[in-house]
Amino acid sequence: MSGRKIDTTDAELTGSVEGKEPAGPNGHRQRAATADQGSGSESIGSPRSARRTSPPGLVGVNWGVETSASAQVAPTPGAVAWVLDWTEAQRPDVIGSPGRGEHGGSGDDAAVGYADPRAALLATKLHVSTIGSQLVHRAALLEALSAGLDRRLTLLSAPAGWGKTTLLAQWVLAGNAGRRFSWLSLDTSDNDPVWFWMYAIAALQELNPGVGNRAFELLRMGADPLRVVLPSLLNELAALEYPLVLILDDYHLVASSAVHEQMAFVINRMPTNLHVVMATRSDPVLPLARLRAEGDLMEIRTDDLRFEGTEAEHLLNEVLGLGLADTHVQLLCRRTEGWAAGLHLAALSLVGRSDSAAFITTFAGDNRHIVDYLMAEVLEGQPPHLRSFLLRTALLHRLSGDLCDAVLETTGSAAVLNRIERENLFVVPLDLSRHWYRYHQLFGELLRAELHRTEPDLVPELHRRAAAWFEGQGLVDEAVRHLIAAGDIAHSADLIAADWAEEFNAGGVSTVSRYLDLLPQETVSRDPRLSVARIWIALHLGRLDDAADGIETLHAAVAEQNSPALNAEIAVLRAVHSFKTGDLASAIETSRHAITLDLGDTPPGRSSAYCVYGSALYFSGSTREAQTALRRSVQLATEADDRRARICALGYLAMISAEQEQLPEAENHIRGASGSPAGLTDAEHLIDVMVSLATATLLDRRGQCAAALAAADIAVTAARQGGAVLEVTKALHVKARILGHLGDTTTAEATRDEIDALMRSRSAAALGPTPLTSPRRDSSLTANSRRQGCIPGEELTPKELEVLRLLATRLSRREIGERLYVSLNTVKTHQRAVYRKLQAESRSTAVSRARELGLL
Repeated sequence: MSGRKIDTTDAELTGSVEGKEPAGPNGHRQRAATADQGSGSESIGSPRSARRTSPPGLVGVNWGVETSASAQVAPTPGAVAWVLDWTEAQRPDVIGSPGRGEHGGSGDDAAVGYADPRAALLATKLHVSTIGSQLVHRAALLEALSAGLDRRLTLLSAPAGWGKTTLLAQWVLAGNAGRRFSWLSLDTSDNDPVWFWMYAIAALQELNPGVGNRAFELLRMGADPLRVVLPSLLNELAALEYPLVLILDDYHLVASSAVHEQMAFVINRMPTNLHVVMATRSDPVLPLARLRAEGDLMEIRTDDLRFEGTEAEHLLNEVLGLGLADTHVQLLCRRTEGWAAGLHLAALSLVGRSDSAAFITTFAGDNRHIVDYLMAEVLEGQPPHLRSFLLRTALLHRLSGDLCDAVLETTGSAAVLNRIERENLFVVPLDLSRHWYRYHQLFGELLRAELHRTEPDLVPELHRRAAAWFEGQGLVDEAVRHLIAAGDIAHSADLIAADWAEEFNAGGVSTVSRYLDLLPQETVSRDPRLSVARIWIALHLGRLDDAADGIETLHAAVAEQNSPALNAEIAVLRAVHSFKTGDLASAIETSRHAITLDLGDTPPGRSSAYCVYGSALYFSGSTREAQTALRRSVQLATEADDRRARICALGYLAMISAEQEQLPEAENHIRGASGSPAGLTDAEHLIDVMVSLATATLLDRRGQCAAALAAADIAVTAARQGGAVLEVTKALHVKARILGHLGDTTTAEATRDEIDALMRSRSAAALGPTPLTSPRRDSSLTANSRRQGCIPGEELTPKELEVLRLLATRLSRREIGERLYVSLNTVKTHQRAVYRKLQAESRSTAVSRARELGLL
């Protein structure tokens, strides 16, 4: 229903509308558990020790709440929880070379014509780092890694160059008791939670095809990682019949508090068949002390990684072929303090020397001088053209032949990279085909410092060339970083302005925010395109005062530009802001006006305007008109690939259907919003306030009160984050009703008190009694009523018209009161007045009489 064409035109809608799991390696399987599983069920939040003795099953969210009586109430026996039956699922085809042209996605997206919002994930990040065939077999450390597998987390924490990555690669390649290893090399772009978990899922899929498909799709649809995506992922992993290890290399490059919080969630609630390994230069922001106290943390640190004794002798003499005397090995170990990278750098300087003993003897300076000395030794020993190549490509955090050719304006870089690898000049291949490389991090830092010292004037031009190449590949993030490093703020702004809407619509709010944070604040403020992006972010995050200030500033800035497109965008922003503050009259007026403007087809645009219009009409009580506008929003959003508007509009349609007892239709809308074939008690589809609220209402109607309460709690949290006061109040009303059905009168009353406090905290203009329709429509209706002779001596008041329209639905009088924010007694008073004025004796008679008179 949500995707069908409708005949109503835009003009009609703006006027007086007259009511016209993927299969694992062992094959397909389905896991289901009834919600009242008792002690045999497994909860994500249960202690790991307890879960070890539990029967095999799925990890699920506890749908109860730990407050008063409601904590004791479980869903009905017929409620099926955590159904993972994805017969059509397949691994998203997103792994490939950089570029936006490589799309993938599920059949759900294909049904509405969506393309993968993420261009392509870099396969190079998912491969175990390549290591040489001759390595020191570090038996004690390998045994320690294997011994840590019965704990939750293994942490390798040491500065650069201590051999963390090499050790892990050696461990993975050695294999371990049938475990499957997934590898992810992190970088600074993984501070975006969406990117981070997309890559993490892709890493898990390298040797576990299909696992995490649902979670991947939820990320693309903008679902909350902590509440929705990660529970889904953990359940899929728990269903696997073999152990697996997720290795996160270079975790120190992740600074996002959101990612840290999400990783803590995963580590705390992971199934017993999963183990996480982190390699990092600094301790992550995770509950390490608690994990350590509970015996769930294996730690390998600098002292453990230090090369000493026979290991150092084997490295220097057997692997690196130096043939040093024991005294010289011991001296180098003391000077480098067993630092693996220092020993390698010293070995490079010793190759071909006839005076190795003298070199080692004089190699006795303070440690802070060692790197500078070896840097000079290594670089000065290279031919000029190779030295130039190393320095001028050092600003690239990953290298390919094509990219280096573009930056250096030359050809043949691929062959040079191959030579550098053969000569062991601290370059690391990132894939088996030797297409992508990176410099050893420490070596790269030293090369960049030398480049800035020797050729500072060339650095901006090199960054510009790199930016042009990345832009040509559709990799905006890396292009912007190089443009800003080059000082080309204007081009950066243009690139972000062209890309932000697509990224925002795909759920990348944090990515867009990061884009804008890269630019000087005055640049964003002066550019209307970027100001619009900043305002949308503020509205999305519920920062309504910031959004209001931004709208007024933007309006003043463009007042003299006579730009229809910008004026249209400002109109939509005003409509969204009015709705979120609870000013329904303004929201209806501004969104109705915005619909008539030239908003174009790209989101957020006309589909968003219709969504706001329909939402405001819903809260005004004009249900039929709201449905018409919301269906139009779904149609336009589907055509424009506006996921946000489509999900929001379907959520409202689902809520209306649920309130009208049209439960199958409500469920169809919910599934259409989430693209999910799963059971409604799954948390996976709760990706929007109204989708969550409609789910809560639907489950409550079906008697699944505990599951309904969990969905309502999610709706309340999401509504508060979004800042829309009417949605918060509505979510609290639904929650209070469900608590009442559960018998938890204390919490229900506390929730109603919260509603009262919320309403008192808002201005009378924002939350006072608001007509369900505009004054113009009310006037026309009452005038029509008089012409029809329906009101013998008295007109229906606006509030009585509100009650009359809701009497035509299947809402109870208590629910009508909740919709209108009035007491049950007030509804009864208005109902009696309606009966008297329409000369009716019952609800059905009053509704029939109103329809005869054109009031409905």
